[in-house]
Amino acid sequence: MTDNNREISEKGRVFIEMTPFKDMFTHVLRFANVVLEYNEQVLGFCIGKKNPDNDDITITKIIPITHGDEVELGFSEGIHKSLIQIQEEASNENLSVVGWYHSHPEAETLFFSDVDKKNHLYFQNEKFPYGFGIVFDHSKMKNSDNFGLEVFRLKDHSKGDKSDYLKVKYEIEAPNSLDFYKWVQKFVEYGQTKNPIIIKERLELREQVPHDLQEIPMSAEQLEMEIDLEYQDINPVVDGFKKGLQNFSNLVLNDYKSELETWSSEFNDGALKGLNKISDSLAHMNLTIDSGFERVEKWIETKFKERIDEYKEKVEGYVNRRLPGQEYLKANTSEIKEILTSEINKHLEQSIDYITKSIKKDLNETINKLYEISMVDAKIKERIENSTKEISSLTEQIQNLSIDMLKGISAINHPFETNLSTNYDKLISELEPFKDNFDEFETFIERLQKIIPDFRNIKK
Repeated sequence: MTDNNREISEKGRVFIEMTPFKDMFTHVLRFANVVLEYNEQVLGFCIGKKNPDNDDITITKIIPITHGDEVELGFSEGIHKSLIQIQEEASNENLSVVGWYHSHPEAETLFFSDVDKKNHLYFQNEKFPYGFGIVFDHSKMKNSDNFGLEVFRLKDHSKGDKSDYLKVKYEIEAPNSLDFYKWVQKFVEYGQTKNPIIIKERLELREQVPHDLQEIPMSAEQLEMEIDLEYQDINPVVDGFKKGLQNFSNLVLNDYKSELETWSSEFNDGALKGLNKISDSLAHMNLTIDSGFERVEKWIETKFKERIDEYKEKVEGYVNRRLPGQEYLKANTSEIKEILTSEINKHLEQSIDYITKSIKKDLNETINKLYEISMVDAKIKERIENSTKEISSLTEQIQNLSIDMLKGISAINHPFETNLSTNYDKLISELEPFKDNFDEFETFIERLQKIIPDFRNIKK
């Protein structure tokens, strides 16, 4: 989708009051115009409020923040701290940070880059879904009817920098007094000064350049006194001007644009003259700085050489003081070695002798104990042999006794088995007649069991 065909949002329209528009315009042109060899981007915050009856937003003032490469790289720590501070300041005035502005000098079209989308999430989010971003390009002021700016907003901020963006309808307050034309004249005249800085950035004020490298800045009151137009009684003029505005309100924006073009031409001519003076001053400053650097380098070189020589003398003195001690230590090394060797050998001999005596003593005691154990072992072995003989004799006696017992039991048991077998056969033959009687008895019991219920019925 090209930016010319981009969807336009009807909700959350932006109304830019004249003062913040002039300040944004001034901030952009300070760092991007036809005179400069290199145009830089600028960045600032928009302060305002949301209409409680609808979603429209009014910008009441802007805060210029910074310029240069850091605008393209995302918010630095300094920019982020400034945003938090400005949010607190706006809150104290019952206002809020409603959006931001930045520039894309000499781009093919006005657009939101990927970095712009990430930066924009500081302003459009769940807390404030109508945050907007204004994009300027000074090179498009003469060739378009939108003063070289567009207002954008993310289509769906919940998607972050992946979201597409929309154009937002906006309106710039028309000038309704001579103050605007006085400002244009002041802008042109001040642009011809040596250091044409009409508007200061927040980070620039926080990080001031050393005073010996800049001119003493003029206060706003001094500037007003210096270039103010002397109108003794301006009320009739303003009333007449207001009446005239009512008759050509539809043409005021064209007049506004014409005045801006005239101002731009006059500003460029004046700026060229001023730049020649600035170039001469810069050239003189460069010569002065180069000369100063040469003197500083010579001074540093001299002092460094003095320090090196002083350090070398100290090192040499230290080494010379240490050499006699080293030679003395070297001469006594052999003597110390012999003494240490003798002492070590002496201690080793004493230790070896003591250990040898201890080992011999323990060895003799161990041998005596082993002899005693061997004697006890011989006695135990003799006792075991005697016990073995006795056990063998007892075993033989038990075996003989067992044989005799088996023979006696067999002699006793045989007549008993014969008598038991005879009596068993006899008993079987005697019980055989009772078998038939038992069958009859069972039959009788079965019949009796059948008759018992009949007797019970008769009794009832």
